Amino acid sequence: MKKEKDISVYLSFLLRHKPDDIGLMMDTHGWILVEELLNGINQSGKYTITRVGLEEIVAKDNKGRYRFNEDGTKIKACQGHSIPWVEPELRYSVPPEYLYHGTTAFAYEKIKNAGYISKMNRHAVHMTADESKAWQSATRWHTSYPIVLKINAEKMANDGYMFGVSENEVWCISDVPLRYISQVLTEKREET
Repeated sequence: MKKEKDISVYLSFLLRHKPDDIGLMMDTHGWILVEELLNGINQSGKYTITRVGLEEIVAKDNKGRYRFNEDGTKIKACQGHSIPWVEPELRYSVPPEYLYHGTTAFAYEKIKNAGYISKMNRHAVHMTADESKAWQSATRWHTSYPIVLKINAEKMANDGYMFGVSENEVWCISDVPLRYISQVLTEKREET
């Protein structure tokens, strides 16, 4: 199980940040040939992966980070790229009243000092309509206390902000000014 998780992390690294690490050719929307990806990973010597193993990682990913094209010959990460020339394929839509952003107490101090949630080195700030998924993001950072920021997305949209949505339902926007943070959630609520 740990090996599968390690390969998934490596897959995310390649598809979102460094395809050139193993010589992969990526198009402007982040698509890579599956055969090229498998060969590149296997030839790198870091991991061994089969087509079936790749399909299992994609199917089991609880955030739906990856997508195959219709004929299964290409794969991409849906969002989260730090590669400047990749243009995520988003559909622009009116957001729900509130969206959630998982972060840490340490990062929130930086957000308050800056006056906004920054996209950092990615294409966009990522948010979700599902609070529990925001908690998943917040708790992946083990170095600081996790928190979730509740964003008044409806007010942002009314003020002229445009929201894009990825295939895995991640809401993306260039930044979120502090005034749109309606609540700082410091404790995960039990689901009923």
